[in-house]
Amino acid sequence: MSRPRRCAAAGFAVSRALVVGMLALSAEFAWAQTQETDTPPVAVADVTLPGDDIAPAIQAVWMEQNFDFHYQSFTTFYSCSSLAEKMRRILIELGAERKTKVRVSGCDSSSGIARMPVVRISTASPFEATPETLADLEKTRPVRELAARVRNDRAKGIEMDEQFPAHWKRVSLSRGSLGLSPGDCELVEQIERKLLPKLAVRIVSSDMRCTPNQLTLGQPRLEVEALAELPKADDVTDKKKRKSGV
Repeated sequence: MSRPRRCAAAGFAVSRALVVGMLALSAEFAWAQTQETDTPPVAVADVTLPGDDIAPAIQAVWMEQNFDFHYQSFTTFYSCSSLAEKMRRILIELGAERKTKVRVSGCDSSSGIARMPVVRISTASPFEATPETLADLEKTRPVRELAARVRNDRAKGIEMDEQFPAHWKRVSLSRGSLGLSPGDCELVEQIERKLLPKLAVRIVSSDMRCTPNQLTLGQPRLEVEALAELPKADDVTDKKKRKSGV
């Protein structure tokens, strides 16, 4: 073969190699692009970080309280035991400690019905650990320490000074919740007026329309937010186990 023909053949071979190489690179690039589009990136909105929908915890302290609740009704009358149990259940749901004690006096000795009862409440409930609350707690320290020594319960006195995480919990005091019925309308109405101001509770919605001497269907209607201690990890685990039957 002559020299010009050999040069031409060599040039053709080089050009062909370049073309094949470019085609291979193009194919590899196209495959990479396909892989990228087959697996779309995760959008930031799709990622839910733990605790995003949970209100931040509030530091709170336990405040001991002893007060009377006077109940007057024209429609529904309770026995002393049933009224005490109903009030205790409501107080605990509103954040009060489970050791809450409720006594009712003023019951009729023959029927046991409480027509104008006095509900005596001894409890401790959460309050936000503001400077004012902590100052009030400090004022009662000598009395609390003395009471703890009398009860031989020093741990209780120390516990009252400790702060703990709490949150605002939605609580319904409406018909159908907590065993409430239309006959409890006057009781819930008086709880709203006389009891809630003594606790760390804020009213969300209230539509109380109680009619004396008459059951009002659809009542009571009261929604609140109560400051309550955040459940401990062990309590949450035990609750899940009970639900799963473990």
